[in-house]
Amino acid sequence: MLLITKRRWIGALFRHNVSAVSKMTTIKSARQVIDALNAEGSDIDIILTEVDLSMTKGMKLLKYIMRNNELRRIPVIMMSAQDEVSIVVKCLRLGAADYLVKPLRTNELLNLWTHMWRRRREG
Repeated sequence: MLLITKRRWIGALFRHNVSAVSKMTTIKSARQVIDALNAEGSDIDIILTEVDLSMTKGMKLLKYIMRNNELRRIPVIMMSAQDEVSIVVKCLRLGAADYLVKPLRTNELLNLWTHMWRRRREG
């Protein structure tokens, strides 16, 4: 799992509640994102990123991932406190697998993680 966020509590939430996450890389800078995608791309099962990250520009990151033939197979889940329909639709049209509105709920994260992880493993 590649988690792109400035907020440590999101990573802690996953580490504490999702036993299926054997390896989670938490990224905080744009350079780390590109390095992690290049180095770990084939091992990443799911990407969880924020739409409104000032450092990575979530939409640009989503476009970058979807343009890359190797990376586009990884489900990308966008998250944001913004619940405007236009933003959600834009993310989904750009290729996001799902969109979560913060505050995140533990059961919602667990269900989504389980679904995406199974889909990735079966596909």
